[in-house]
Order: sequence, then C-alpha cells, then structure tokens
Amino acid sequence: MRPLLCLIVMILLHSVCSAGDPDSGYGTCIAVEFRVNNKFTASVGKLEYTGQSIDIVSFTKGIFVPGIVTLPQVYLITEKTIRMKGVHHFKGINQYGVVATGHIDFRDQINPQITMLADNGGFITNISAEGKDWFKKHIPYIMLGQGADIP
Repeated sequence: MRPLLCLIVMILLHSVCSAGDPDSGYGTCIAVEFRVNNKFTASVGKLEYTGQSIDIVSFTKGIFVPGIVTLPQVYLITEKTIRMKGVHHFKGINQYGVVATGHIDFRDQINPQITMLADNGGFITNISAEGKDWFKKHIPYIMLGQGADIP
C-alpha cells in the first residue's frame, strides 16, 4: 500500500509541475539534493513551491529494501517574507515536526535557486554534478524538475 501511495504522490507532483508563475514562482519545480555536513547523502528529490507549502519527494537507495525508496514531505510555510520580486524567504514545518528555513530565488526561471536548512541538520539545495550522476545511475526515468537536465 505504501509504495502505491508514493507512486501516486510522484505522479501528481509530476503532472502539476511546470515552469512556474514568473511573478510569484508558484508551481516552480526544482531538482534538489539532500546534504548533511555539506556531504551528499545519496538522496535526490523533486521540490515544488506553491506559495503556501513546499512539496518534496525524495528518492534514495534502500538499505534494507532493494530498489529506490521514496519519501514525500510537505513543509507548510508558517512565515514568508518577499525580499524582492522573485526572492522569497520562508520558515516552515513538515508533517514530521521538522522545522526548516531558507530562501528561493526564481528570478532566473531557467535555473531557480533553493536553499533550505532543517533544524535536524539536513540541508536541501539545487542538485549538483554529484547528485546528477547518482540520479542518472539509479533513477533516470523520473523527471525531477529544473536543473536536472541529463545530456
């Protein structure tokens, strides 16, 4: 049942993601990776900014389960400041009680930038070359969003 739920979440996120509203950034999908102590954790994901929430589906290789494991997270934005058109600073909490702060800069619609720091020490940022290599090797059939173009 759980894999089916994750599959449905992935399909829904993929179907609603687009380039995003150029004025508000709502609907912007970004390929992200997860880091701890500035080290890649072999986990990549897809992030969508809706204005009221940040919806993330992460993909990582299973340790006790063969294959790829997905984890959906929804950060409800509790505080938001718009510094200038296209730059939003925010604070949010997810369904597990993890609080994160960060900013999204989508002035460049082709390459929007995201930085999120969670209170548990996790760091979410745009996908790097190392993340793209991991993505290409393990889950090349999933579309993550802007920034994950694989040549």
